[in-house]
Amino acid sequence: MPELRASLAALALATALPLVAAPSAVAEPSMVVVELARLAGQPDHYVTGINDLGQVVGTAQGNGLPTRAVLWSPSGGVSDLGAGVVVGINQRGQVLGLETRAATAPYQHKPWIWSGGVRTTVMSTYAAWATAAAINNNGAVAVTYSTSFMRTQHNRAAVWQAGRHTELSLSGPDVWVYAINDAGAVAGMYANSATQDFAAVRCVDGACTRLGGSSGYGPYIPEAINEAGVVVGNRATVALRWEGVEATVLSENGRVAHGEQALNERGDAVGWSAGEDGRRRAVLWPAGGKPVDLGAPAPSEAVAINERGDVVGWTAANDLGSHRAFLWRDGRLTYLDPPTGHSSSPVAINNHGVVVGHTAGTDSSNRPVIWTPAPTDHDEWALR
Repeated sequence: MPELRASLAALALATALPLVAAPSAVAEPSMVVVELARLAGQPDHYVTGINDLGQVVGTAQGNGLPTRAVLWSPSGGVSDLGAGVVVGINQRGQVLGLETRAATAPYQHKPWIWSGGVRTTVMSTYAAWATAAAINNNGAVAVTYSTSFMRTQHNRAAVWQAGRHTELSLSGPDVWVYAINDAGAVAGMYANSATQDFAAVRCVDGACTRLGGSSGYGPYIPEAINEAGVVVGNRATVALRWEGVEATVLSENGRVAHGEQALNERGDAVGWSAGEDGRRRAVLWPAGGKPVDLGAPAPSEAVAINERGDVVGWTAANDLGSHRAFLWRDGRLTYLDPPTGHSSSPVAINNHGVVVGHTAGTDSSNRPVIWTPAPTDHDEWALR
């Protein structure tokens, strides 16, 4: 199992859930796009997320230089946070990252938190190897770790906060935790390929409960958990939601989006679902409602949703090798074109409607961009 949540490549065509048609798209842009500053000497920058303070995080690499963690301030200034890749940022501005130290031993990864100019290593006194996929707004981190550099022993899982860790009642040959809410509840998975025993789990106060199974094959990959304890995730190309223990199938041929913004506090989830023609289409699964086709031409995917229900995603209808970003808001689709006129891919949206993502430069470099509601739209966004 990869250390980070790699997408499962298999795509099995099956009968898709019927989708409710979305209103017609509008072509007029309502967002102002700006390219963010880049670290000198490193052409490729990959945005990871944005918080409601307007802080943006990502990773810089290229030209054979070490990979660097990057923080952009709301004013656009760029800061080098040191070696490693950024996993995410919380609403307090704490940045979660991961450093790989392959020179000494395989799998010797070290998660870290950057806060106020200080980097703190996560699980430094407990683990020989560790990885972390999420940080909540209280600074608690969901950690998968091992006491062996080579992971010859079973994985373990814990919640780490302020130098202390709470062990989760979860261990096995292939155990991973992926998401954590502000109450400290964790979503993860257990897998034993030898016995074909696979399960998604929810852990509360250290005690983990196996969640109900579904069709599909292989491991379950939870993507997000909200404050009500609702979990969404995937099993191969089956998109799932758990409210309680039993699984609800969102799509027999689709996937929930990757990361914490796949789900909001209302219980709305986003991702893609294949139509009768087998082509993937961006979709919203409202809590308790029928799935909604967002109207983005296939192939398309939704990648993030905020608390207001605004969705961002991409379509490759015009060029299968090039994405075009879109914003879906109140049933309307607006395209988010880049300053260069080349491809654009959104990554995240905050609760003020600010979107971050990537665009391809004329030199084929990967550049960070930010889309902000146009001045005429600021008041409307604030009133929502």
